[in-house]
Amino acid sequence: MNKFAQALSAALDLCVTTKEISVSGRPVGFMYCEEPVFDNDSGWRFFSGAEDDAYTDNPDHFQILPLNEVLEGNPEIAPLMSETQGAWEWDDAQQAFTAAEDWQPQE
Repeated sequence: MNKFAQALSAALDLCVTTKEISVSGRPVGFMYCEEPVFDNDSGWRFFSGAEDDAYTDNPDHFQILPLNEVLEGNPEIAPLMSETQGAWEWDDAQQAFTAAEDWQPQE
């Protein structure tokens, strides 16, 4: 896919992110891609990694945003955007995202 097509796709595709990222400005620390569930859904879900179960149990703590908005604030995730399924977490030692081996897609 050429750069224009990638940019257009990212502008049209939506993702789900926690407000820790979209409002508080924390960087992405954990992300996964699953089967899309709504129109223009990219399947991408983004978390800072600081959210606990109580936080993620509250739907008010999430936003649906254009994927390109998350990419603008977190350019290090761009190389993974061609993946279609899986999960990745930030590894401070490697200064890169690594595959989350214990993640399973939700049914």
